[in-house]
Amino acid sequence: MKTIGEWLGSNKGDERKQQAQKGDNTSGQKPVHQHSGQKPAPHNGPKRHQAPFRQNRNTNRPAPRPAQKPADITAANGKLRVYPLGGFEQVGRNCFVIEVDQDIYIIDLGLQFPDEDMLGIDYLIPDLSSLRGKENRIKGVLFTHGHLDHIGAVQHTMAGLHFPPCFGTKLTMAFVRKRLDEEKLTSKCRLNSVEYGVKTRLGKVDVEFIKVTHSIPDSAAIALHTPYGTLVHTGDFKFDLMPINEEPADFQRLAQLGEQGVLAIIADSTNASKPGHSKSESDISETLHTLIREAEGRVIVSTFSSLLNRIQQVIEHAKKYNRKVFVSGRSMVTNIEIAQNLGYIKAPRGMIRKVGPGMDKIPDNELIILTTGSQGEEMAGLARIGLGTHRQIGVKKGDTIILSSNPIIGNERAVAKVINNLHAQGAIVKTNAELALHVTGHGNAEDILLMHRLVKPKHIIPEHGEPSMRAAHAELAKKIGYADNQIHLLSNGEILEFDANGGARRSKSKIEVQDIIIDGNGGSAGEGQRVIRDRQIMSKGGSVVVVLKVYKDSKRLVGDPDILTRGLVYGSEQDEISREVVERAKKAYVEALDKGNNDRKELKRSVNSALYRYFDRKLNREPMVIPIIVEV
Repeated sequence: MKTIGEWLGSNKGDERKQQAQKGDNTSGQKPVHQHSGQKPAPHNGPKRHQAPFRQNRNTNRPAPRPAQKPADITAANGKLRVYPLGGFEQVGRNCFVIEVDQDIYIIDLGLQFPDEDMLGIDYLIPDLSSLRGKENRIKGVLFTHGHLDHIGAVQHTMAGLHFPPCFGTKLTMAFVRKRLDEEKLTSKCRLNSVEYGVKTRLGKVDVEFIKVTHSIPDSAAIALHTPYGTLVHTGDFKFDLMPINEEPADFQRLAQLGEQGVLAIIADSTNASKPGHSKSESDISETLHTLIREAEGRVIVSTFSSLLNRIQQVIEHAKKYNRKVFVSGRSMVTNIEIAQNLGYIKAPRGMIRKVGPGMDKIPDNELIILTTGSQGEEMAGLARIGLGTHRQIGVKKGDTIILSSNPIIGNERAVAKVINNLHAQGAIVKTNAELALHVTGHGNAEDILLMHRLVKPKHIIPEHGEPSMRAAHAELAKKIGYADNQIHLLSNGEILEFDANGGARRSKSKIEVQDIIIDGNGGSAGEGQRVIRDRQIMSKGGSVVVVLKVYKDSKRLVGDPDILTRGLVYGSEQDEISREVVERAKKAYVEALDKGNNDRKELKRSVNSALYRYFDRKLNREPMVIPIIVEV
């Protein structure tokens, strides 16, 4: 394995070759080339030097006008502000906003998968209501990579943002396009594919995508060269010196940025508490190879549908042992098709197929199945295989089932349940708990420190992760000499403002950020927490519906209320409880009416309060009480 230093040397480009490419630009957009030997005014750091860049071939829509040298703007007449709208208090829902004077730049529009107690919720997306009325100031949405926690909200948010131009690398933009296709929004969007190392001018800022490695190809860090200094957003990254099917990170360019001077870095914190360097994707290849070689029957591999490098490894081993690969799961099928079309997954024609009746005609020892569901999702392929409800795949005794993933925090019980179901049906189940079957896509502590050593930022903003992860990141920064006023632990909605001298302070104002839930086919803004809370109450205490029939004019009761309970009490005590609920509801309503309360909401509130007290004392329960007043 090569050392970091060897990679830094081997990644140096051929400057003459790059210069020869200047005139060969098919995209209609001119990249920025700066070759001046003069030293510009330093920005709180060492001398600057601008390396040449590769050309940009924009395969989608025309890019903005060619980049120009940023105009000199004094901080007295303008400002630089940054703030997260998601991803700083949770894993997922990533969205970071940068304001340069009046220009707005958004990095990522991701979703967050629900926790176990978010009953029935599909996922959550960032709250962008603070950008309402500022849509014409948005110069671009920049995507770091194609994982759903970074692009998954795009189809829900682009219309509200008035369809600003979007930028990302080729594979990332293909996944963005697929999300937009599902809602028939693609024709309204301006999607731009960019190449690494090419600066694109957007408003007053030159935007540059820089190669990093993660668990999906075409991942990028993003440098924004503003009039006030350069900001670097790492996206999700680790330093993999031997990645599968792609080049390693661009150490040279990251180091160049550090020499030129970086005002602030917004850096991945996910594995900040884990020592050492993250393992390479290639480290698990031998384990996969051994399991596939020794399997006597079918091999079923479950992993994330976006782990394309992992999928490519499985395909390579299948090819070696003359096995056909059948794919199950909509997202797995879609992602493999996109990756094949773009050349990120390579396989002989006819080797990869969708699961179907023809699969049964192939001998078991010549077959591999790729499926979704490595996180125990109820409706995903692996869970249905374990329950025996999958339409095309049932467990056969002797099947080798490989879970090439780690359970995400909160999914452990769901994954264990699936594993137990598979074992009960006679499968041989292999997981990362016993064998090396998964490596993280996020850098451990030494990777994070290396990023800071390369980029040499004046300020560090730990991002991407729960508070404990970002706090661990802050401690790492302190160990290499950063002071408290250079490390900024923001929460969602908190604003960091930079001054003329390169200093930074937290604004006294804060943006209110609410949960935006996607539930079924619709989204709910601001009501998310209430919806989740209502479902939690019903799941623990059941529900009681009280129907009160009243005269329209006098509001007096007509007979006794009708009671309907669900999930509260059954059997012998049901009749007794129902009678007492009727009496308590009737009494509370009459007393409220006698006090002059004719407002329907107040009358309902009185009934609700009385029954809440009753159930608390009688049953030690808190059911959801729903009073309904019907006028006759």
